[in-house]
Amino acid sequence: MYHETYHALKGENLKNILDNAPEQERERILEQVNAANLGKIRNYRIEIVPPRPDGTGGTWYDIKNGIVNGSCRE
Repeated sequence: MYHETYHALKGENLKNILDNAPEQERERILEQVNAANLGKIRNYRIEIVPPRPDGTGGTWYDIKNGIVNGSCRE
Protein backbone atom coordinates (compact mmCIF):
# COMPACT_ATOMS: atom_id res chain seq x y z
CA MET A 1 0.00 0.00 0.00
CA TYR A 2 1.31 3.44 -0.96
CA HIS A 3 1.33 6.09 1.77
CA GLU A 4 2.34 9.65 0.99
CA THR A 5 3.78 11.62 3.90
CA TYR A 6 2.01 14.89 4.68
CA HIS A 7 4.11 18.06 4.46
CA ALA A 8 2.77 21.42 5.62
CA LEU A 9 3.51 24.61 3.73
CA LYS A 10 6.06 26.28 6.00
CA GLY A 11 9.63 27.46 6.22
CA GLU A 12 11.32 28.77 3.09
CA ASN A 13 8.39 27.85 0.81
CA LEU A 14 5.95 29.94 2.87
CA LYS A 15 8.51 32.73 3.28
CA ASN A 16 8.87 33.02 -0.51
CA ILE A 17 5.11 33.52 -0.91
CA LEU A 18 4.92 36.08 1.90
CA ASP A 19 8.00 37.99 0.69
CA ASN A 20 6.37 38.45 -2.73
CA ALA A 21 2.97 39.50 -1.36
CA PRO A 22 1.92 43.03 -0.45
CA GLU A 23 1.33 43.49 3.27
CA GLN A 24 -2.47 43.61 2.94
CA GLU A 25 -2.45 40.10 1.37
CA ARG A 26 -0.21 38.44 3.96
CA GLU A 27 -2.91 38.00 6.62
CA ARG A 28 -5.28 36.44 4.09
CA ILE A 29 -2.54 34.07 2.90
CA LEU A 30 -1.65 33.03 6.46
CA GLU A 31 -5.32 32.37 7.31
CA GLN A 32 -5.69 30.01 4.35
CA VAL A 33 -2.35 28.29 4.98
CA ASN A 34 -3.09 27.82 8.71
CA ALA A 35 -6.53 26.35 7.95
CA ALA A 36 -5.03 23.91 5.43
CA ASN A 37 -2.24 22.95 7.83
CA LEU A 38 -4.70 22.34 10.70
CA GLY A 39 -6.79 20.10 8.44
CA LYS A 40 -3.65 18.45 7.04
CA ILE A 41 -4.86 19.21 3.53
CA ARG A 42 -2.20 18.21 1.01
CA ASN A 43 -3.40 19.94 -2.15
CA TYR A 44 -5.17 23.30 -2.13
CA ARG A 45 -5.21 26.77 -3.63
CA ILE A 46 -4.37 29.97 -1.78
CA GLU A 47 -6.71 32.38 -3.50
CA ILE A 48 -6.22 36.11 -3.09
CA VAL A 49 -8.01 37.35 -6.23
CA PRO A 50 -10.15 34.72 -7.97
CA PRO A 51 -9.55 34.01 -11.65
CA ARG A 52 -11.95 35.42 -14.23
CA PRO A 53 -14.83 33.19 -15.39
CA ASP A 54 -12.71 32.02 -18.35
CA GLY A 55 -10.08 30.71 -15.87
CA THR A 56 -7.42 33.31 -16.62
CA GLY A 57 -5.88 35.93 -14.38
CA GLY A 58 -6.32 36.38 -10.67
CA THR A 59 -3.80 36.02 -7.89
CA TRP A 60 -3.39 32.55 -6.45
CA TYR A 61 -0.91 29.82 -5.50
CA ASP A 62 -1.53 26.09 -6.01
CA ILE A 63 0.02 24.06 -3.20
CA LYS A 64 0.81 20.38 -3.60
CA ASN A 65 1.94 18.71 -0.37
CA GLY A 66 3.81 21.74 0.97
CA ILE A 67 5.32 22.93 -2.32
CA VAL A 68 4.09 25.72 -4.62
CA ASN A 69 3.07 23.87 -7.76
CA GLY A 70 1.63 26.79 -9.74
CA SER A 71 0.79 30.43 -9.34
CA CYS A 72 -0.61 33.52 -11.03
CA ARG A 73 -0.13 37.13 -10.03
CA GLU A 74 -2.02 39.50 -12.25
